[in-house]
Amino acid sequence: MSSQSLQSVERMQDLVRGQRQPQQKPFWRRLLAVASPSQRSWHGGIKLRGYKELSNATPIAPIAVGQVQLAIPLERGRRCAEPCVQPGQLVRKGEVIGIGDDNTPWVHASTSGIVEQVGLAFAADSAEPVMAVILHADGLDEWVERPVPGLPQTPEALVERALRMGIVGLGGAGFPTALKLAGAQHPDLLLINGAECEPFLTCDDRLMRERAEALIEAADYLAALLGITLTRFGIETNKPEAMAALCAAARQARTRVEICPLPERYPAGGQPLMIKSLSGRNLAPGTRPADIGVLALNVATLYALGRAIFHSEPLISRVLTLTGVCERPGNVEVPVGYPVSALRAVAGADPESQLTQVGGPMMGQPLPDPTAVISKTSSCLIFGAERYLPAAQPAGSCIRCTRCVDVCPMSLRPLDLYAAAERHDKASLQELRLDACIECGSCSSTCPSHLPLRERFRQSKTELRT
Repeated sequence: MSSQSLQSVERMQDLVRGQRQPQQKPFWRRLLAVASPSQRSWHGGIKLRGYKELSNATPIAPIAVGQVQLAIPLERGRRCAEPCVQPGQLVRKGEVIGIGDDNTPWVHASTSGIVEQVGLAFAADSAEPVMAVILHADGLDEWVERPVPGLPQTPEALVERALRMGIVGLGGAGFPTALKLAGAQHPDLLLINGAECEPFLTCDDRLMRERAEALIEAADYLAALLGITLTRFGIETNKPEAMAALCAAARQARTRVEICPLPERYPAGGQPLMIKSLSGRNLAPGTRPADIGVLALNVATLYALGRAIFHSEPLISRVLTLTGVCERPGNVEVPVGYPVSALRAVAGADPESQLTQVGGPMMGQPLPDPTAVISKTSSCLIFGAERYLPAAQPAGSCIRCTRCVDVCPMSLRPLDLYAAAERHDKASLQELRLDACIECGSCSSTCPSHLPLRERFRQSKTELRT
């Protein structure tokens, strides 16, 4: 074959793969001319098929609540807001239904309706039932009258606003944003995590594409109020439209916000890895980003915080990805407490007998109960997930191939940690730095013996804490 014919074949292969022509520089490389932080690489990680194309092509769609029963969780982890409503009480959208203490975010009604009871319900991303306000929506979706208190003028006022508006981390952990802001003592770097490195998830991608101006405005406000000198958004290179939207919004606002590419390698969005990639700073186990001068927020958390700052709007809904085996995949803005069964109908998903995965395939979990509802930290529903997830295999014995060592992004030795965990050797677990494990699951996904490494490490962490 002539060299000219070979080049033609290669160009056609590029088109089939959906890639740019070889002579065109990828968008994220052109972006480096706009924002070029001193990036540091990190060890390990794995390349995963993203399945992003299943749900990222259409705009975010609002969910019409209708007359359905919602169960709005009051509890997250060890924190539980005190209910302040009674059965039979009429509440309106945005009204306080749970009051927290100084460490617990408040909870608000996601729509208007009648309180039926305060009782237990399953949240989609919680293995155990939690306390919740059971609300029968009236279909009117009427807002409570909201005062306009003005913008917070001090960091302390911002912390109070975040607590009363119920803002929590929407990247998965659900840590109260007020506590993160209160612990940020004189940070000099604001990092916004838009990596969204889990396969299937596209809710943050669509949020950045469609609401870039609001995100830049919120980031600018935070930086000015807290005296932060540098703001960077970290986004995986498979989201060129999101990066373009944020770059355009930053230019229009004449801000110094930098839009920075992250490697398309799981788990690039892990907090220690993102911080290292975008700042070169190392987040040691047991330390907080604030200890190294960093305030790190998920992009969806930043958006919710911006709504609380500029509109006094509590966190009562979130953008959620519907994907997998369904007729209408995409992203929806769904009220907190909305039943998964109703979303199944919205997506046109297969029968309930099929597996529904909550969150991504790496760090998510199967839907705990068919009656489960969406919580503030529910990011994705993968319907018919058994088509995409590997079938469970019986665990064998460790063959010490060290593949888990090769892919561990925290440079740990998972095979040795697993052996120590099986022996219940707490001293060795501490010496081998179990506390540095970010539970990304890279080791489990590459183990040829199908050892449940991540699950065992989670169990060992719990044993060490107790």
